[in-house]
Amino acid sequence: MNHDIQLFIHDSFFDSFSSLPKHIQKQTRELLKKFRENPTSSAINYEKISSFADQSLRTVRVTDKYRAIVQAPEKGKGYHLLWVDNHDEAMDWAKNKIFKWNLETQGFQLFEQPPEPVIKETITPKVSLFNGLTDAELLLIGTPEQMINLVRSISSVDDLSNSKKNLPADLYEYLFYIAEGITLEEILEDINAGKAAENPMESSNALKHAFILTDDAQLEEVLNGSFEKWKIFLHPSQRTLAYRNFNGPVKVTGGAGTGKTVCALHRAKFLNDNSGIFDQPILFTTYTKSLTGYLQDTIKSLGVSEKQVEIINIDKLISDLANDPKYLIFDTWVGYFSAEQEKSIWRQSLEKYPSQFDVDFFFSEYNDIILPQNISTLEEYNTASRIGRNSRIGKKDKIDIWTIVEEFKKQKEGNYSKLELCNILAAYFRNQKQKPYSYLICDEIQDFSNPELSLLRALVEERENDMFLVGDPYQNIYKKTLNFAKSGVLVKGRRSRKLKINYRTTEEIKHLAMEVVTDLKVDDFDGNQESLKGYLSLMHGNEPVYQTFVTPEKEDEFILNKLNFYIASGEIQPSEICVCTRTNHALDDLKKSLNSSNIKYQDLSSNKQNNNSIIVSTFHNMKGHEFKIVFVKGTSETTVPYKFVGYLDLSSREKDAYDQQERSLYYVVFSRAIQSVLITGVGEKSNWFNN
Repeated sequence: MNHDIQLFIHDSFFDSFSSLPKHIQKQTRELLKKFRENPTSSAINYEKISSFADQSLRTVRVTDKYRAIVQAPEKGKGYHLLWVDNHDEAMDWAKNKIFKWNLETQGFQLFEQPPEPVIKETITPKVSLFNGLTDAELLLIGTPEQMINLVRSISSVDDLSNSKKNLPADLYEYLFYIAEGITLEEILEDINAGKAAENPMESSNALKHAFILTDDAQLEEVLNGSFEKWKIFLHPSQRTLAYRNFNGPVKVTGGAGTGKTVCALHRAKFLNDNSGIFDQPILFTTYTKSLTGYLQDTIKSLGVSEKQVEIINIDKLISDLANDPKYLIFDTWVGYFSAEQEKSIWRQSLEKYPSQFDVDFFFSEYNDIILPQNISTLEEYNTASRIGRNSRIGKKDKIDIWTIVEEFKKQKEGNYSKLELCNILAAYFRNQKQKPYSYLICDEIQDFSNPELSLLRALVEERENDMFLVGDPYQNIYKKTLNFAKSGVLVKGRRSRKLKINYRTTEEIKHLAMEVVTDLKVDDFDGNQESLKGYLSLMHGNEPVYQTFVTPEKEDEFILNKLNFYIASGEIQPSEICVCTRTNHALDDLKKSLNSSNIKYQDLSSNKQNNNSIIVSTFHNMKGHEFKIVFVKGTSETTVPYKFVGYLDLSSREKDAYDQQERSLYYVVFSRAIQSVLITGVGEKSNWFNN
């Protein structure tokens, strides 16, 4: 094998390869082996095509009917594999393509040869969307010289979207940022961060859409189809965060599908590979129990063992720490009671001391105000911050409330809630010189409370690279008010970063999800307002479908017919389809309907996998998962937002807070879909997503 050859495989090739019949995929793998041995061999018909716009492109034969498109180097031995398809389709794909290296951005660019401009003197030229940029500045963000006129002709965001197929992917990304109001300086800072002084063709920018095959073992892994695209193509913004040193805690936020978890997993690999020898493992924690299995499997595939990186959800972490015999924090085994058990104790306390406030008020007051601020006296309670609480109470009320709080503490007789345990554990580990973990990575940080984050802060020593915290403030569906500084986590300057590229969903689905939350004022965990400015998907697809019906039976009939169609097509595994509902009661009705139609299903909460069953779920359990097709059932003017018992009695402030939480929930649900969203309901459509 010719080991001097450097073979770059581009994401466009993987996209085309995945659509090939299995037997052609096998023959394509054989071709790549031959290509590695001798790229210009007559045995694979390495041919230059005179009709191609880019004369550096070549074809190589897969079979009599299939061809791959390769870019040949002007000098050196770097070859670029770009496409594979039927002969005619491959030739048609390549005929107007231009492939080039951009010196300004250190990126490989693939784009359509711009057509010759047609001058029509009678038409008044439109105002360009990019009039604020000079030609020199357009070149700095990667605009090929022959495309400047095309970029100048773009007059709106819709024009930009329509021009996407003709533009290099990285240029489209930067132009979108400009259109969103992100400054040229910010964009150039990101571009420069992705460059490399040595080996520029292996820089983060260069490998944004290209993967280098460097050895035979790696080649075999890719050829056997055991790759995942996210393992191969890290965006420079992700790579910069995952693979560098930071002088303290790092906060990474980003919209749904921007690869926050991917970035966190690569961060674990970086810390493991570059931190030398340490006695304690790296902790990787998340809120959702159902995600830990996926995370454990994935971290193994990156070559990191469970002994080196301990992946555990926050609830189990709290329980394990409280009962670990080496710490001896408690004399006996300690658990924590459920929300219902806690409310039962509040009822007993209220029987002794009746109050104008009900059980739900005390439950929320204790868990949202008293425990997060670790309040232990009436004096502290009188001066406590009430940010996040919509109810206003006076001093006399606070005295009465504190009397009942003290009674509650007596009634629970040494039992603990989860947040109480967090406060106890945080106080213990804060005073320990030897911490239980060397570094900490936390995913879905928006689901955590201040006491939980305070505990995490206490589990690792304050030092370089100590904490890596990722999340999306817009996905806060559990009514948590989180403040990093109040939890002892200080994130300064460039250690607060954002991811903007959506890898999961199409632009159409992203637009639907964003519309639901676009007017919300969302905290960024540091007391500032979070923004989705620049949040971009590079994929396009079907527009979401929203259809309502006269009766529930007609709605069910529509869903069942669609499900049978998708299953019969064989193009999508049933497990890649999810039908979700807002409530457990609605989910039970859905299951009955599926049973009556003999459609196999599996509840997402069961945490099992069966490719022959569609997935059903409540909205809340959808978090952290993704599906090619998502049905959102029971969505109409009367059901959105979901109106629980007592909803109509809420004050206007309380309703606003609740509605914001519900909007975040729909944002989460819609953004689980990769290809298609089908929204159904009975009666009038909801104006939340019918604009």
